[in-house]
Amino acid sequence: MVDDYKVYGLAENIHDFLLGTNHTQTFYATDSGNTVDGNVYGQHPFYQETRYDQDNGKTTAHGVYARNAHGQEWLLQTNTVTYRTIGGSIDLYFLSGEISDGSSSAKETIAQYQRDCVGLPKLEQFWTFGFHQVRWGYENISVMEGVVQGYRDANIPLECVWNDLDIYELYRDFTNNNVTYPIGPFQAWIASLHANGQYYVPIIDSNIYAPNPDNASDSYPPWERAAAQGLFIRDPTTGDYYYGDNWPGFSSWADWLLPGSQAWWTNEIVTWWNNTSFDGIWIDLSEASSFCVGSCGNGRLTENPIHPPFLLPGDPYSFDYLYPEGFNITNATEASSAAAASTSQASAASSATPLPNPTTTTQGRTNPTPGVRNLNFPPYVLNTVQSGHSLLKGAIAPNATHNDPYNTTEYEMHNLFGLQISNATYESLLTLFPGKRPFTVGRSTFAGSGKTTAHWGGDNTSTWGSMFLSIAQALTFMMSGMPMFGADTCGFAHNTDYDLCSRWMELSAFFPFYRNHNVKAAISQEAYRWSSVAEASRRAMHVRYSLLNYMYTLFYYAHTQGETVMRALAWEFPEDASLAGTYSQFLLGPSLLVTPVLIPNVNTVNGVFPGVGDGTKWYDWYTLQVVNAAPQQNVTLSAPLEHINVHVRGGSILPLQQPGYTTAETQRNPFGILVALDKNGQASGSLYLDDGISVVPSATKVVTFNFANNVLSTQIEGSYHASAPLANVTVAGISQKPQYVSLSVGKQQCEAQKLNVEYRDNTVYVTGLEQFTQGGAFEGTLNLSFGWQGHGWQGHGGNGDDWDGSQQHGSHHGGGW
Repeated sequence: MVDDYKVYGLAENIHDFLLGTNHTQTFYATDSGNTVDGNVYGQHPFYQETRYDQDNGKTTAHGVYARNAHGQEWLLQTNTVTYRTIGGSIDLYFLSGEISDGSSSAKETIAQYQRDCVGLPKLEQFWTFGFHQVRWGYENISVMEGVVQGYRDANIPLECVWNDLDIYELYRDFTNNNVTYPIGPFQAWIASLHANGQYYVPIIDSNIYAPNPDNASDSYPPWERAAAQGLFIRDPTTGDYYYGDNWPGFSSWADWLLPGSQAWWTNEIVTWWNNTSFDGIWIDLSEASSFCVGSCGNGRLTENPIHPPFLLPGDPYSFDYLYPEGFNITNATEASSAAAASTSQASAASSATPLPNPTTTTQGRTNPTPGVRNLNFPPYVLNTVQSGHSLLKGAIAPNATHNDPYNTTEYEMHNLFGLQISNATYESLLTLFPGKRPFTVGRSTFAGSGKTTAHWGGDNTSTWGSMFLSIAQALTFMMSGMPMFGADTCGFAHNTDYDLCSRWMELSAFFPFYRNHNVKAAISQEAYRWSSVAEASRRAMHVRYSLLNYMYTLFYYAHTQGETVMRALAWEFPEDASLAGTYSQFLLGPSLLVTPVLIPNVNTVNGVFPGVGDGTKWYDWYTLQVVNAAPQQNVTLSAPLEHINVHVRGGSILPLQQPGYTTAETQRNPFGILVALDKNGQASGSLYLDDGISVVPSATKVVTFNFANNVLSTQIEGSYHASAPLANVTVAGISQKPQYVSLSVGKQQCEAQKLNVEYRDNTVYVTGLEQFTQGGAFEGTLNLSFGWQGHGWQGHGGNGDDWDGSQQHGSHHGGGW
């Protein structure tokens, strides 16, 4: 490798975006939380390298993909990248990143990886881009009702509410707790959500509880139906099913190499839906996770159900008293009380026996046996995060055996379990909802998982560092062809506070998947719990929901061309080497620069404005004023607690829509168009429209926007009908007030004098367009022209159809809604 090489990717990792030259990336899926610099949930063995040539100013890029599912390591060291694997084949794909003119870029390398190696990501349903709320700790239907009402009362948009494990009877998949989530009332409540344009998603864990054979009342039909067909992974030492341990007790795992497993899984999902009418599925523990070493349930199923071999949130001595950095400043009294309570709890726990004697082992032999093929203890020890670097801990044992003709082992298949269960769930939802795009969110992923599932970042913490690193994690998943990514907003483990949660709700509003989630041993953290978080959320969501069509269009290009949704600054401005490691800021698509606050107790934030040295203009989203910045200058921006800085790149045209409480309400509201002119007075953009639901829509539409020579024009391809009218057009960057405005829609000249036109601070605001677009904003091509006498005005000022500057209209404030 070249000196100080710049390598990115190798997801999944919790690390700086630029991986550096002193990093070991281990790939062995594990349930270990968001361990910084360790192996976590997924495996995407693809990296992209950028090389900056300081002599000629040209930047080149390329990529490498290792098509191998076995456990492996990538050692990034000075001048070398070393690839080590404990099995499989050396099957390397080299991606040039080149386009037709011979130049190469990170963006093209990433697109090649998706198009040519692993497949393009699926297009999500439109509603999934709304805001989602979940907590492990929603004890019953009444609590869920209160959460939904709490968001409504605070006027914070809520699209979808989720259940974690609380819904289940004794933590068992496909069940409802008949006391806390009885089927009749629960179905009625879900129906009320649907009636309000909202959605519901529950969790499904990857393990299937193995019932106690000596207790008829412990019967568990999902396991029994699969066992009768021989569909579970086996323990090679006994030939019986493999029995690990998870939330409900001793459990088994489906063998996805058997065709019958798909039919069984689909039946269980469809059967459950008949009692719980969900709209998508959340797959957890798909590494696959086991809480003991080996097939620890052999001969012991009569002990089921057993307690996991550790304290659960909510158990005695398990309350979480940790708070974010800076909490001792904003709430010194509470911080002191929490510290004292934590000390008292630890003291009490040290002299108590909160759990019965262990019924499962959590330790195992970890020394390798050189020269001997031992699948559980291979000669080379991967640098996994489990103690002793053991492959046995936290997962199904490597020697566990599948039922296919080759007796394939977990040693070979371990990293593929998450991919397989997500694929199976996708197919099940296609059966349940024919023709509708399945919505699944999975924890463990593999190269190509984006074709069937979204991904959340796993068990993070309520810390500022965790929030910061979520940006790097997101960017690596954009590279990996999994654009529907989001972190557990405000943090999963520990307690958040109003400062961190305000900033995180703002940040996540610009991630594709937007969900607040935390554990039940901590305090509640719904956005309405603090007035500051509520206001920050309302403001950020107002921007997000205005831009839903922009985000959906980005996903269309990701789905069809392999483009990225969130983008590193270095991808859009590849000649600027100073941006190589930057991820404290990011772009949403090519047009929006997001500068979040990532440290506590501040009211300013520093950010750079790339490209200004070459004439790029950046407009403040809220004021549409142009930023005055020098090349590579860190500009200090005002950032009060309820505000996140967003800037629009000059040369962009953004389709907007008046935000509603839900995505469905938003889609019924009028459209707007925001034009941000570049240094040449030009701009362009596009909009993709379809029904937002169908795998193969019956009709689509692509609207191409262009602004040149003082004329905004559209080109339309496709027949999809969006009924909402076009209400306004805002053009930022016009240096003087237009004297004339002309409008045609569908090639028909309109009475432009009926428009409201205001000029303020180099921005033209045109409203009143809905009177000419009642049949739909984009049913016909649009031409909106601005002119000045003596400057080549080509309008129709002589026939009374044009607006002229002598006409006075009411004032219009703001750049959109």
